[in-house]
Amino acid sequence: MTTRTKIAGAVLGAVVAGALALVPLTDDGPAADGGGDGGGSLAAGPAEKEAVPSFTATDWVSYGDQVAVVRVTAEHELREPDEGADTDGAGTGEDYLARTVDLQVKERVWARSGAPALPSSVSFTADGWQVKDGARKELGSPDSSRLEVGHEYVVTLARFSGGVWSPLGSGGVLPYDHGRVGEGEFEGRTVTSEAYRSAWEARAVPGEEPPVASRTAGKPSSAVREVLRGARPDATAARYPGLDPVTRYRKAAGGASEPAETFCSVAAPLAVSEDGRYTPEELAAVLTGLAALAGRDAAPLRAYAASLTAGDGTAAAVDDTAREASVARIERECGTDVGELLPTDM
Repeated sequence: MTTRTKIAGAVLGAVVAGALALVPLTDDGPAADGGGDGGGSLAAGPAEKEAVPSFTATDWVSYGDQVAVVRVTAEHELREPDEGADTDGAGTGEDYLARTVDLQVKERVWARSGAPALPSSVSFTADGWQVKDGARKELGSPDSSRLEVGHEYVVTLARFSGGVWSPLGSGGVLPYDHGRVGEGEFEGRTVTSEAYRSAWEARAVPGEEPPVASRTAGKPSSAVREVLRGARPDATAARYPGLDPVTRYRKAAGGASEPAETFCSVAAPLAVSEDGRYTPEELAAVLTGLAALAGRDAAPLRAYAASLTAGDGTAAAVDDTAREASVARIERECGTDVGELLPTDM
């Protein structure tokens, strides 16, 4: 690894531009976790809020589509003339050189119900380089792997708007050399799973859900699968499985720019014309949200939702009386054709 110095203001990539400020890796000071190959640790730098949360199991199952073991097979410069140059008048001559990486999918670990199919290989923009006076210096994101050629990772991937596949965020990439989470490249250095676990445990916040990284360090990908199978998605996010991750998160976060939800806006994704696909649990989550907005007519919606989660999800297991009343309520209120209102993804 080359000597690295601090720079701020580069962006993570085209998919989630502006999500996280990057800082270069530096050889100044000891490694944060005391392990690895003696390369530099990350310099302190300004980090903005990412577009989608990505560190906990709840984040992964709420906003991720697929989790896979991948190997980085190649990297490429992404040159964009006249972009990334220093424009503050200081005359430093600094440029940002973007980088794309090619990933081969080696193992499919977990998938959200109804998620789009993951291709056998994906490419996306990753942390690149600072170029100053012809010298190139590698940039990386704090608390994240840089994604370097020859290394393997467990990655939670999502298909963003425009059909682009990319990691959910910096917390959705776990080192995975030698079949163990935490073994491999992290923050531009090679670390052991023990050092990786210690680094995350040092960042733990009492009372908050621990990240997938600390829960699975030192374990195989099957441990990640079990953690995700035991996690429950954010209830609001589960009502919008057809939206891209960023929009789904904005719905769940209830951003100030989002209009207040109404009975009909919540019911809109159920329209036959939307061609949405729902598991029994996802349909039940939408119905529960509708019940909260239905006033005195909420009982059939709640009863139908309860029958979806209590039974095996088949047509024979649901409360047909409550289902028919729910259909009538939605179509009467919103003029929306919701068909039979049965789960479509079994």
